[in-house]
Amino acid sequence: MPTILVDYENVNGSNGLKGADVLCPDDTLIIFYSNCCGKIRYDYMEEIRNSGCEFRIIKLKGTGKNALDFYIAAECGAISERGETQIAIISNDKGFQAVIDFFCMDKKAARVQIVKAGNIENALILFNAPKDAGRRELLQSRKSMLDLAVECARIEERNKIKKELKNILDGTIYEGRTIEIIDFISAKKNQGKKALYIGSLHTFGQKDGRAIYQLIKNGINKSDYIPPVPEEA
Repeated sequence: MPTILVDYENVNGSNGLKGADVLCPDDTLIIFYSNCCGKIRYDYMEEIRNSGCEFRIIKLKGTGKNALDFYIAAECGAISERGETQIAIISNDKGFQAVIDFFCMDKKAARVQIVKAGNIENALILFNAPKDAGRRELLQSRKSMLDLAVECARIEERNKIKKELKNILDGTIYEGRTIEIIDFISAKKNQGKKALYIGSLHTFGQKDGRAIYQLIKNGINKSDYIPPVPEEA
């Protein structure tokens, strides 16, 4: 899995850590920073922590133009010598193209796949190793374009179900499970009463499943959410 080197001085104000939520324990994340960029957003830090990845920070000791760039270039060489084969540089600095060109020219270093991107998400998409296929597909799906009208209709429908369910479940032992039940109904929508009944038993257990099914069946507009089928449950 890749080692990701973040030029934090360059990308900390441009969502350079976007994609941290899909890091995994096999990944290594190293943030290179200086006194001018020693803060990190809470949500990004939580994503890094929850990922379980190996996480390190390297602070610039002195000052100087492009000093962090030299740190990162040196780390690329050290990573290559350790036998690692995937390196991502997170930066918008075009100067890192020289590092990539070097790895492409050197026969020994050519076994290393090195990429550069403006954020973690885009970098991970670029890796072509089989192990990264599932993650790459997930990240690419995030970028897919959706029909605004269709998505609005889905939200309106979900809100309608939520409102009806709230009225149904208020005062019952299931009122704290509204979101879980909404997700269940959405998954079973248009599959008929039998599928709803069987699915309810599988999802919530025999006793709770029957009770929840009866609440849904009797309370929600059946013509919209529970289309009739020849065989009654």
